[in-house]
Amino acid sequence: MKLLMQFIEYDFMNKWYTIVLLAVICGCSSSKSGILDDIEIIPVDVDNISPDASSFIEKIEIVPLETTDSSLIGGYRKTMYNKCMDMYAIYGKNQIISTFSGDGSFIANSKHMRGKGPKEYYMVTNMSFNPYMKGIDLLNPYGTIYTYSPTFELISKRDINAEFFLDASMPLNSDDYIFTIPAIWTNQEAYFINLETQNLDITNYSGTISSGNTMDKECFYKIGNNFYFVPRGINYYFYRIDDKKKVLIPIMYLDFGDSEIREGDLPGCAVGENTGTNRTKSDNKRDKLLKGMQERAQFIRDECLVAPLVKFFNDDYVYIFFTRGVQGYGGHYIYNRKNGEGFLLNEGKPFVMQPCFGIEGNVLMAITDAYYLPTVVDTSLMSAQEIHKMGQLKEEDNPVILKYYLRK
Repeated sequence: MKLLMQFIEYDFMNKWYTIVLLAVICGCSSSKSGILDDIEIIPVDVDNISPDASSFIEKIEIVPLETTDSSLIGGYRKTMYNKCMDMYAIYGKNQIISTFSGDGSFIANSKHMRGKGPKEYYMVTNMSFNPYMKGIDLLNPYGTIYTYSPTFELISKRDINAEFFLDASMPLNSDDYIFTIPAIWTNQEAYFINLETQNLDITNYSGTISSGNTMDKECFYKIGNNFYFVPRGINYYFYRIDDKKKVLIPIMYLDFGDSEIREGDLPGCAVGENTGTNRTKSDNKRDKLLKGMQERAQFIRDECLVAPLVKFFNDDYVYIFFTRGVQGYGGHYIYNRKNGEGFLLNEGKPFVMQPCFGIEGNVLMAITDAYYLPTVVDTSLMSAQEIHKMGQLKEEDNPVILKYYLRK
C-alpha cells in the first residue's frame, strides 16, 4: 500500500523512555510474581457463579430511546454516554450516528451529513465525545477528524499527517490527541499527535495475545482528570496515559488464574511487526500476518478459551465481559475495587445480562433491542414502574438503554 504521508520520527528521549518502559512491561508479562508492586492486581473468577443477583445489583432501570420515523436506528455498532452532556451517541451499522438525551429523547442524527461534500463525512472508523468543543469526533481511516455538534452542525474539520490508517482516537485537549493503529500495521503502538503543529510522538504498550478476539468498544477513557487506555483484543493490562511524557504506564492487571491464555501455547500471531523503521508495509507481509492473526483468533474460539472481549473500569469497579468459544451468553465479572469483592454472572445465571458499554458511578450501562429486553433483565430487581414501562414497548421500537445499579 502506498504510504499516506511521510513518517515523522519521534525524538531520542521518548524512544529511550519507551525502551525502558517496554523492558519493565515485558518483565511483568513473563511471570505474575514479576508484576510491579504499584500495579493493581484484579483477581478474576470465571467459575464460581454468584447465586443471588441482588447481592451486587441494587436495581435495574431502562431508558427506551424515542421511536419516531426520523429517529429509527439501523442497528448499533458502538454506544457511548457522556455525563456532562447527558447524552447518548449511537453509531449505527449504516455509519449513521444518532444522539439521544439522557432520558431517551431523540436529538438528531447524521443522515444529512453523510456524503462527499466539504462538510460531510463518508467513512468512520471511530466515534468519540469531544468535551473541549462540546461535540462528537468522527475519525476516518485517512486521518481526518470531523467534529460535529450534538445536532450535527460541523464545528471543525482537521487533517492529520499519519503514516498508517488510524482506528481509535481521543482528544486530550483541544489540539492534542492520542490514536491507535490497526494491529496489522505495527506492534502495539499509540500515536500522540498535536493537530495544530502535526508534531508526532510514538509510544508502545505490551501484552497483546490476540487482536482478533474483540468487540467494537471504546479503548480510551477519561476518569476525573486522568486518561486511560484499555487495549482491544486479549490483553490483561490497563494503562494510564501520561499526556505530558507521551507514554503509556501499566496500572492494572487482570489475573485470570488458570484461565489465563498464555501466548506460548498459541499458533499464529497477535500483532504486526516491531516498531522503528521495520514495520508491516508490504502486501505479502500483511497477508501473512493477517492469516496468522486469524489463525490465532480461531484457535482461541475453537478451544473454548476464556476470552475477555469487553473491559473497562472506574474508581470503584472493574467490569469484564468474556466468552468461551462461540456458544452461549458469555460471562460478566464485576469487581468492587473498594472492598475487594467480585461477582460472576455466567451462561444465564443468576440471570442473562447484556454486555455493557460503559459505567457512570455505580451504574453499568448496556443497550439492547426492544424485543430482547425481557431476556436481559431480572424483574425482581425492577420497580413496578419500570416493569410497566417495559410492557409498553413494541418489538419494532428503537433499542433500549439498560442501567444496572451496582451496590456500593
